[in-house]
Amino acid sequence: MEKEIISSRQFMIITLLFSIGTAILFLPASVTIEAKQDAWIAAIIGVVLSLPLIKLFVAFGNRTPTLTFVEANEKILGSFFGKFTSIGFILICLLSSGELLYFIGLFMRTEIMPETPTMAFAFLFSIIIIYAAFLGIEVFARSAEILFPIFMLIFIIFVICISPSIKIENLQPILETPKKSIFFSMIRFISLFSFPLAVLLTIFPSAVNVQKSAQKGFYIGSIIGGIVLVTIITLCILVLGPENTASRTFPSYSLAKRISIGNFLQRIEVILATMWIISIYIRTFMYFYAAVVGIAQICKIKNHRPLIFPLGMIILGISQIVHPNIIHSDIYNRDTWPIFSFVVLVFLPLVLLIVAKIRKINGNQGNNTNSNCSTQNESGSNNGNATQGAGSNNNDNSSQSNSSSNGGNATQGESNSNNSNSTQNASSSNDQIESSSNGGNTTQNVSNSNNVNSTQNENSSNNVNSTQSNSNSENPSLSKSDNASSNTTLDDSDTGNTPNSEKNKESPES
Repeated sequence: MEKEIISSRQFMIITLLFSIGTAILFLPASVTIEAKQDAWIAAIIGVVLSLPLIKLFVAFGNRTPTLTFVEANEKILGSFFGKFTSIGFILICLLSSGELLYFIGLFMRTEIMPETPTMAFAFLFSIIIIYAAFLGIEVFARSAEILFPIFMLIFIIFVICISPSIKIENLQPILETPKKSIFFSMIRFISLFSFPLAVLLTIFPSAVNVQKSAQKGFYIGSIIGGIVLVTIITLCILVLGPENTASRTFPSYSLAKRISIGNFLQRIEVILATMWIISIYIRTFMYFYAAVVGIAQICKIKNHRPLIFPLGMIILGISQIVHPNIIHSDIYNRDTWPIFSFVVLVFLPLVLLIVAKIRKINGNQGNNTNSNCSTQNESGSNNGNATQGAGSNNNDNSSQSNSSSNGGNATQGESNSNNSNSTQNASSSNDQIESSSNGGNTTQNVSNSNNVNSTQNENSSNNVNSTQSNSNSENPSLSKSDNASSNTTLDDSDTGNTPNSEKNKESPES
């Protein structure tokens, strides 16, 4: 599976629009049913309490910065239990993406085109989601960048246009609602606003170029999204009143119908529908993309694109059977979804984070770039178990000497004569020594890290009978052999266990 990278700014925009999602239409009614005129207070408390959840997601992402949520499950819990929990995560993503397609059809049929079946709208919208998934997360992030200014511009225009219809008395009396009702309203707000943010662990931080900036973007995007939702809920109460807000299926859309400026600018509620379509597109794609990538990673499929079309048809079928009617949808989102989403999207990351701390799994172990004894000596550089130059460690016992006479020995890997012995040293974990020459005599000498009688360069410790060579002495340790019959000795200080006596052989003179 190819690696796709997005910028931290794009991730912030995705977080902002994803947190809004369908809540911009459904959340005002769901929150106002219990909290009534104090629903805006429950929404503000919900935004504040969402910050610790974001802290949880960020801490979990830092534990496995190069892995997606599904890959982190298998790494932390093991292959069997990791796949089991990942299946639960994938199921909630598939179910949610199908439910969002249902909401698309329901809204369009109820408010805009009542003669058109819901299947038509769900099918058309699913084509957009499938096509975006084929293009990849990078193209999707760029589309989110384009849609974000449109969303914010429409939101500002909406707030300005509806402001003349505000009635402050609709908020009174303040704090009259029982604390229990505010608590339940707050839980419903958080379940639709911040619980689903765990889906973003599919791309955070493994698909973001700058991890530090992405963490800030996570917080900033969530806070701005929360402010948008609090503003919408407050405006619904101020204009429609708590009773009308609680009784309507799409209160914010009904709110937009009240816009009337000079009896001329009217019936512009489609601008709110545009905002909702933009935000629900972002959320539906992320649910669907997380499910596709998760299934591909569980099944060890390198390319996830062959799974996109079949799963797209599956979520289209789910959209037709997930809710038989709007009443069932309201009950599910009010009673079932908070518990279901808490277990999979909050409790599971918390358990994974605790297990990762117990097992001491951190970001360094998530990287695939850590390899021992895998080095390459080029241009006299000292990498890993290199033996050229000064400052070798206790395990690198090597001998490097060079003589300009006919019988001298040299360890430098360069030779400028046709008959000299040229040796190129590649130190790897498989203890491979590659010798290349133009016709000279090559002498290979591999010194074990535990050998006692060895010759070593500068700054070598814990070695017995070591001979130190200096580049300013008569016999420099690193020099080019210009004599036609010089002998080259290759010194490779590797971690292998090959004795010196078996490898140190003298080749015939040319």
